[in-house]
Amino acid sequence: MKQSTKLDVDFGNMTDEELQQWLADKYPGRKVDRAEDTIVVTIPVNFHRRNGRQMIKTTNQKSDSQNSAEVDNHLILAIARAFQWQGELESGEHGSLEEFAQAKKVDRSYAGRILKLTSLAPQIIQKIVDGEAPDGISLRNLRRGIPVLWKDQVW
Repeated sequence: MKQSTKLDVDFGNMTDEELQQWLADKYPGRKVDRAEDTIVVTIPVNFHRRNGRQMIKTTNQKSDSQNSAEVDNHLILAIARAFQWQGELESGEHGSLEEFAQAKKVDRSYAGRILKLTSLAPQIIQKIVDGEAPDGISLRNLRRGIPVLWKDQVW
């Protein structure tokens, strides 16, 4: 089964060679394609269930003794949804959060909680995606509030 998820990521001022090397080190077996201004990165992963929850494991070929990173799929999907929703709101497609929530058929407070995930520090998001999220970071715990300043986001 082939699944695809689109996620826009800013790699800053990385050159193509630096990006290729970073991806090769981080995700062995990955494939990178470039089409004009778009870079498509394909990363092999395995889907499995644990305790009734869908989990994603990235293929890690650096060491046979090292376990694959375990990714919190729900949290990653919520973060991706938050950035997608933020883009829709900023485009002016919806006049208010209430209109947006009604269009998405979700409660306004839920939409607001999900949108707060866009204020997570980039380093924390990277750790979550890598399956190295610090203890205490879960979708449930992040609902309690996220400090505004990135330096205060210590878990």
